[in-house]
Amino acid sequence: MTKAFVLAAGQGKRFLPFSKRKPKPLFKIGDVSLIENNLNNLKNCGVDEVVINVFHLGEKIIDSLGDGSKYGLKISYSIENELLGTGGGITNAIHFFEESFIVLSGDVWTDFDFSTLKIEEGRLAHMVLIKNPISNKKGDVYLKDNLVETKGEGSTLTYSGISLLSPELFYNKEIHNYGLWEEILLPASRNNLVSGELYNGLLDNLNTVEEAEKLDALLTGE
Repeated sequence: MTKAFVLAAGQGKRFLPFSKRKPKPLFKIGDVSLIENNLNNLKNCGVDEVVINVFHLGEKIIDSLGDGSKYGLKISYSIENELLGTGGGITNAIHFFEESFIVLSGDVWTDFDFSTLKIEEGRLAHMVLIKNPISNKKGDVYLKDNLVETKGEGSTLTYSGISLLSPELFYNKEIHNYGLWEEILLPASRNNLVSGELYNGLLDNLNTVEEAEKLDALLTGE
């Protein structure tokens, strides 16, 4: 059964003042927090074990989610004594994973079907891409023949924060603060080791409280 790693250690500086008292993943859309929505989706897609990294107000996430039994999941926590970034956070928790695992940001809101993720033969990662949001008009990458490329023609796309990764990417990687894209996925994509797909469904990376409140109003009709 596929396991998942949920990134939830960030300080949420653009989510102030909410993030001063609670971690951003605990912001609620309706009656469900951002991270709970992800846990429910993961469970519905066949995932039964989740690892969550925590740092900023991490005890509040642990107190809120517990051992995961109320979601039908087994939740383990990777507690960071210092912020390790998206790449360092995974490296610090890589001992939890023996096979390919799902990675997603704890503060994304989506209805993506995680059960469809797969790594193509000969590749080490698969990235879910979206059309460029206002916050990233220039985009990140190109998609050609289902491969993620840093150079190309046509429209660029943005990394959604969802991927399926082989633990092999992190072998012999030292634990330090670094970005998943910069030190792992970018070099791998240059070696044609990263496949990708464009997702046109609901997938919002909520950068500010205002964006989250707009989504809440849209989904709840209030």
